[in-house]
Amino acid sequence: MVQEAEKFAREDKEKRDAIDTKNQAESVVYQTEKQLKELGDKVLADVKDRVESKLKELKDAISGGSTQTIKDAMAALNQEVMQLGQSLYSQPGASAGAAGSGPTPGADTTGAYGSSAKDDGDGEVIDADFSESN
Repeated sequence: MVQEAEKFAREDKEKRDAIDTKNQAESVVYQTEKQLKELGDKVLADVKDRVESKLKELKDAISGGSTQTIKDAMAALNQEVMQLGQSLYSQPGASAGAAGSGPTPGADTTGAYGSSAKDDGDGEVIDADFSESN
């Protein structure tokens, strides 16, 4: 039995790696689609097209590719998403916080994960989390 377990340990490890990679890739797809939807027109068309192209490649890899193909497609998508973030940061009219001056007093900034921070002008930051209910 021990020999059999050792024999199949490598196969089990490969299967687990494949499942973990697929789950991670599906999470990346979901987060990227959510980010594109939230950003809407703020994203430059050419950057958005490149991200959507890499997103499609990752979806195709998930539906029928090898683990390495999925990992490669995920890395390519992550690279494009980084470029998307950089293009947003460097766009004219970016928030005052981009210049390093911090949020404007009284400004309400909502984070990507639903947390909200509000600077009331006296340096005290009020932080709150919320959840949506249907």
